[in-house]
Amino acid sequence: MGLTGWKNAGAALLLLAGLGALVGVPALVALPLPQEGPPLPADRLDIGFGATIVPPTGARLDLGDSRPGSGAVTFQADTVRLRVTAQQVTGPVEPYVAHARHKLDRNDGLLPAGAPERVRTTSGLSGERGSLRGVADDVRPGCYAVFTGHLVGVVVLATPAESCAELPEPVWAAVTSIAVEPDAS
Repeated sequence: MGLTGWKNAGAALLLLAGLGALVGVPALVALPLPQEGPPLPADRLDIGFGATIVPPTGARLDLGDSRPGSGAVTFQADTVRLRVTAQQVTGPVEPYVAHARHKLDRNDGLLPAGAPERVRTTSGLSGERGSLRGVADDVRPGCYAVFTGHLVGVVVLATPAESCAELPEPVWAAVTSIAVEPDAS
């Protein structure tokens, strides 16, 4: 190999080392940081887009996956992990709900297990909930709920849960506490 070949090989190795550092260093820095925050207060937590939820007593915010106020909140409540997302909905409700179900399959490997049932939150948002089964053996089952109102859609994924009927009562109470402010649209 000529001198130019060695230079190119050296430059490629430096580039790979630099890319490795860009990926590895933040991961190493994050290792000692806590992944869960302190217990959440029993106040309304801002999900985003005017949507709020009252977390169960003792629930802890996932510091890695949560961005309260911007549309994504994840917390651990009892033995269940709740991921709650909100976004604006500008079209008909049914395509939004179907899209939410499709995303659970595509992103999380979860498919509906049986027919969904109609549900309402305590604030009057209408929606559906359904049990989920894992597509692969290593994907734990769960429960989803989708609510819409005031041009905002809220999707909840609760895992692990054998079925929606088996969610702990404080967790389901948190899900049904979801509200959307009318002026959020």
